[in-house]
Amino acid sequence: MNLRNKIESFLRNKYNLLFLGIILLAFMIRLYYFIYTYNQPLWWDEAEYMSMAKNILYGIPYDFNPQRPILFPLLISLFLWMGEGVVKFFIGFLPSLGSVIVTYLLGKELYNKKIGLIASFIMAVFWVLLFNGTRIHADGIALFFSLLGIYFFWKGYVSGKSLKLTGIGFLFMALGFMIKVNAILAPLIILFFLIITEKLDFLKEKILWKSVIWFFIPLIPYFIYNYFKFGKIFSFIAGYVDTKSLSAKFGSSLNFGILKFTYIFTENLFFILFLIGLLFILFNLILGFDLIHKKKDLKLKADMLSILSLIVVMGYFIFIERWNAEPRWLILMAPFMFFIIGRGITEITEFIKINKKIIFFIIVIVLFIGSYYQLNYTNNLIKNKRSSYEPVKLSGLWIKENSNEEDIVMSKSVPQTTYYSERETYGVVSQKDRLKNQIKELKPKYIIISIFEIHPPELLQTIDEIKDHLQIVNAYFMDAEGKQPVLIVYGFKDYNF
Repeated sequence: MNLRNKIESFLRNKYNLLFLGIILLAFMIRLYYFIYTYNQPLWWDEAEYMSMAKNILYGIPYDFNPQRPILFPLLISLFLWMGEGVVKFFIGFLPSLGSVIVTYLLGKELYNKKIGLIASFIMAVFWVLLFNGTRIHADGIALFFSLLGIYFFWKGYVSGKSLKLTGIGFLFMALGFMIKVNAILAPLIILFFLIITEKLDFLKEKILWKSVIWFFIPLIPYFIYNYFKFGKIFSFIAGYVDTKSLSAKFGSSLNFGILKFTYIFTENLFFILFLIGLLFILFNLILGFDLIHKKKDLKLKADMLSILSLIVVMGYFIFIERWNAEPRWLILMAPFMFFIIGRGITEITEFIKINKKIIFFIIVIVLFIGSYYQLNYTNNLIKNKRSSYEPVKLSGLWIKENSNEEDIVMSKSVPQTTYYSERETYGVVSQKDRLKNQIKELKPKYIIISIFEIHPPELLQTIDEIKDHLQIVNAYFMDAEGKQPVLIVYGFKDYNF
């Protein structure tokens, strides 16, 4: 069969046409917001990765945070020399679109094409993915790699016992982990899945032992980098399991508020459908739990994987992390929630004895009603946040134009100031004597005071004390009259205080 015949055969399939329509919808939505947010200011996390990339490319002074895996800034550095917009396209736009595609492929493998289409449609309008796709956040691309990893694992090990595909799955999960540390939740989901569905028999599977090597191959150079850069191969866990953070986390109560994200991700109609699908899945698992490892029931195993994905992701933040989480941190559970919604919809339609075309249009109407909330919330969120931190960006660009390369800047917004000014930037300490000594030692050209990061009263009092040694060289205001400053750039007259 030649290429033309293959294309014609592909297009004659109604499911393929619907899938192409979803991809086109996802592409157009993302293209609109990509253009709309093209020059929006960077937030702290974004600027930290971008500053790391500028250090890699141009040697701009910046201290790397060991909690930030190196792969993401490395990927950014591949595109940053072509412009910030190019970075956003390859790091935000494409992985966001790719996650829609992989959601369909995974849903099709776990269940069927109908559920894959429903889940991918919701993914196309999912507000968390859309919003973070407009920002240089690691979460979207980590999700993309994690979903690819789970997809190839299922297709390679659960469905086909293919060493090659299973190995590729573990490789993608490793890449996800090297993008963002909490992407380790993907292989943890797989581990719990294997324990429940195969007990300890999976330890006898040579295909797993051989394919899991592909998880560790890319980690070896990463661990070597950590050792030489930070002195420890596991330096990335410093902020997660050091004595101070552990005592703070485990001294706090369990955070069952994380459960609210099942509603935050869906809300209203989609949440109701999620609960319906969840009831069907739990009912099937309770009735057929003893059959999971007695026979090859892939549908039952798919239900188990979906439930485990929710339990592992939310369980980590409830029992381990405990602190309040941002929606993007739990994004890995979203596709599985959408599979459960798809299960709910398909199970309901099986009880409705009417024309299939009518059922199809009912499903379409339901999905578009549910998507209205997602798109409306996305639109409001992106527009409200589009210009946030604008003065921080403008002040950094101003400093770049009004300073020399060797000049030093002090700021509470270290990543953003570093990225935009391309000057060595130090954080501002709050204690009076330490701050004065810091200024005398560094002899900075500028110090920035703003409302965009926490500036304790003691810090502001110290600035007021040494005001005779400072002069305002630039300022940004929240009002047109220029009476309410949000950011002030001070230049130093001298350091004799």
